[in-house]
This record gives sequence, C-alpha cells and structure tokens, in this order.
Amino acid sequence: MNLLLIDKYLIWSFFKKIFSVLFVFIIIFLIVDLIEDVDRMLDYNLTFNQFSFIYYYSIPHYINIAFPMAILIATVMTFTLMQKNNEITALKASGVSIYRLTIPFFIIGIALTIAMFYFENIVVTKSNTLKSNLEKKYYNKYQKSNINKNIILQIDKNRTILIDKFNFRNKTANNVSIQEFEDNILKSRLDTENLVWINNNWLAKNTIYRSFDNKSPFRSLSDTILHLNIKPMDLIESSVKPEEMDYWRLKSFIDRLKSNGREHRKWLVDLYFKTAFPFSNIIMILFGVVLTIRKPRTNFLIGIGLSIFVIFIYYIMIKAGQSAGYSGALSPMLSVWVANILFFICGLILLTKTKS
Repeated sequence: MNLLLIDKYLIWSFFKKIFSVLFVFIIIFLIVDLIEDVDRMLDYNLTFNQFSFIYYYSIPHYINIAFPMAILIATVMTFTLMQKNNEITALKASGVSIYRLTIPFFIIGIALTIAMFYFENIVVTKSNTLKSNLEKKYYNKYQKSNINKNIILQIDKNRTILIDKFNFRNKTANNVSIQEFEDNILKSRLDTENLVWINNNWLAKNTIYRSFDNKSPFRSLSDTILHLNIKPMDLIESSVKPEEMDYWRLKSFIDRLKSNGREHRKWLVDLYFKTAFPFSNIIMILFGVVLTIRKPRTNFLIGIGLSIFVIFIYYIMIKAGQSAGYSGALSPMLSVWVANILFFICGLILLTKTKS
C-alpha cells in the first residue's frame, strides 16, 4: 500500500476543508461587525470605499482568530467523512494504524503553528495598525491622528509622568507634570508647559518645581534639560495596543520598561500570548482526531457541535488565564500557557486510550 499517496490525499482533503470553513467564519465575522458598526458609519457619512478599507484590514485579524476553529472543524470533517465512507475501516484492515494516519496531520499542525506565529506578527499587526489609523482618521475628524492624549507613565520606581497632549510628529509634549513619591507620599512635583525632544534630551520650558520636604517649596525655572528614562518612542507606544506591535517590537518595549524599573506585567502577558495562541493549532488537530476516532459512529453535525464546544471552552480558558496574568494571580507565562498545557495533556490521554 502506498502510504505517501494516502497522505497526499488526506492533506489535500484537509486543506480544502480548512479554507472552506475559514471563508465561512470570515464572512460571519464581517457581517457581525457590519451590523454593529452601521450606525457609526451613517453618523460619520462614510463612503463605501472608506468603510470597505476598514473591513479589508480586519480580515487578517479574523483569519488569525478563526484559524484554530477552522482547523478543528476541518479535522473532524475529514475523519468523519472517512468513517462514513468506511475508508478508515479499510485502511485498518490493510494494517494501517490510526496513529499512522494522524502523523501527516500533526506535521501540518507544527508547520501551521510556525506559519501562524509569523503571520500574526508580520501581517496581522501591520493590518491592525492600518485599520486603527483609518478609524482615527474617519471616526475622529476633529482630533489629529498624530496627537496622543492623557498619557500616564511610570518613569522609574518613584517617579510618574502625566502628559495632557503629545505630538509625536514634532516630539512635543504639552502640560506635563512629573511627580516623585516615597512610600506613597508626594515628595516633589515639576510642572512644565512644554517638553520638547531636542538632541536626544528633553528640554522643559516655563517650568515650576515644588518640593514638599524642604524650606524652598516653590521655584520657577527657565529652559531646563531634564534627564528622564523615557524616549519619544515610549510615549508613542504607550498608546499603541499590543496587537499592533509584533513580537520583537513588543519584547524591545518590555526590555526598556524593565531597564527603567517600570511596571511591565501586562505587556509581558501579551508577549507570551503571541507564542501561546499559535500553539492552539496543534491542540485543535489533536482534539479533532480524538473526537472522531474515539466515537466512529459520531454523526457529522454532532461532530461539528462538539468542535464548537471544545473551541468555546478553550477560548474561555485562554482568556481567563490572560486576565489572571494581568491581575498577578498567575505568572505571565503560565497564565497564557495553562490552557494549552491542560488541553494538550487531556488530548494525549484520550488519544492513547483510542483503539488503533
């Protein structure tokens, strides 16, 4: 028996189903989003071309979210149809074990995990940024897209900076307050009308300094160079969502936060999530095999229903773990990997108990 020919047949059948299911999910996501946003589009009088580009840039994000679901359903469909057509029975009678049939699927799962990691960090992050820029342009007509507002950042262990407006085009911050604390008690405060990035330094203009623990509590300063552990890029990225930064850019941002002694737990959780979520492709293949092989008489619709139930539970667990990581209840890495670990172990146990 030519097993390589069988593998090619299974792989081709599997990929056809993946793309079909993925197409259906993307259409559903687009329709749901359109229904939710139609009022806003009418309020802002957007043309068809304008809002169609917003949804065009949403497609990579939808692909990334729906891909594990499409893999699980495609796996269930592939094996269910093989069961229905007695192909698996014929292969087992020819001496081909169930474990041998699953090998090409797990190889595909590993390849897709790697591919989706790069897809999310190269294509999805870029499209999310473009979509965000369009939404700022179309939905915030009276707000310039190159201005960030109400920025609050921890500069180092004891100092916090509050910025009313930051224009990242000319690297100028307006209405800035730098506050220093000790044991949650305010020790000093520096207020400046303008903070400008010049020659790799911050120049403060029209500055007032207040100290709350000496005899000279109030001083007015002329143009002064301030040595702060932040750069314009830190202020820009403080308003950028993690999904708009790729893995390497986010890691670099976290390294800067660490070096400045600033809080970085939330960002670290999002960084580990970028590696944990693509791994779900392998888990979904594992469960797709288990759901069909363990119950060969499973009805096609029942198999699809079980698939949706599994992916629903998985998404709840990985999001709950992410929230636990944000709050500090779990370590950043464990919080996003705990769902993968539990599902993978359960899948392996069920697979080993399957009659080959």
